[in-house]
Amino acid sequence: MWRAIGKSVVGTSHLKGLLPCQDFSDYLRCQIGGEPVLIVGVSDGAGSAAFSHLGSQETVGALLRQAASCECPLPDINREHVQGWFAHSLAHLKSVAQREKIEVRDLACTVLLAVLGEGHAVFAQIGDGAWIAETNGVLGAVTWPQNGEFANETKFITSPDALDSMQFQKCSTPLTAAAGFTDGIQALALNLGARSVHIPFFQPMFAALADCDDETSLLSPLISFLSSERVNERTDDDKTLVLARRVAVDQIRDELA
Repeated sequence: MWRAIGKSVVGTSHLKGLLPCQDFSDYLRCQIGGEPVLIVGVSDGAGSAAFSHLGSQETVGALLRQAASCECPLPDINREHVQGWFAHSLAHLKSVAQREKIEVRDLACTVLLAVLGEGHAVFAQIGDGAWIAETNGVLGAVTWPQNGEFANETKFITSPDALDSMQFQKCSTPLTAAAGFTDGIQALALNLGARSVHIPFFQPMFAALADCDDETSLLSPLISFLSSERVNERTDDDKTLVLARRVAVDQIRDELA
């Protein structure tokens, strides 16, 4: 089974501007095709969109619900399935825009999705941020930040070509760990020039998740880390990090004994 912990923390620039946190993340445990899975959603609202904090929340919620309703076995899920989930989430955003009497572009946000099973996994992404995963003791990037000509340019789920530009990856090798994050910490989590994962950033956190008796005990340290001066010196943006670590059922039983 998968242990998971995640949090979104408001950036210092938003605190100074009295703006809400535009990031949002959530996850749920359910079954897809009879297999227990962990579904994770991460979103970063566009700074230029007036209601992007609402957009990120609504997008993640709609995407998790849609993925959880899938009746297809996880190994059979393909790009078209996931594009359909994203299209459903975009349609939901349009209904939210009508409800709030705003434009759908006011809800613009990036979005990342992972469906983690015991032997297979699916990852998808529109925009910046990234997914990383560990298998056979090796950490690597599964997706990569989507940026335009300028560093602060990216795709949003509301972009005209969003579904066509969606990154999609399937993993048929059992994973031991995975993490998703928004662009607020991608400069810390990735070696952008080398297009590689900054392994020392993740190893201690995955180790703590594997060794703990109750992952909720790690929530406060995660918030403290994301809000720390060390991190805020590198970025003034909102920050989201979701960590997942697969542990054997026997290990859980031993810890509960």
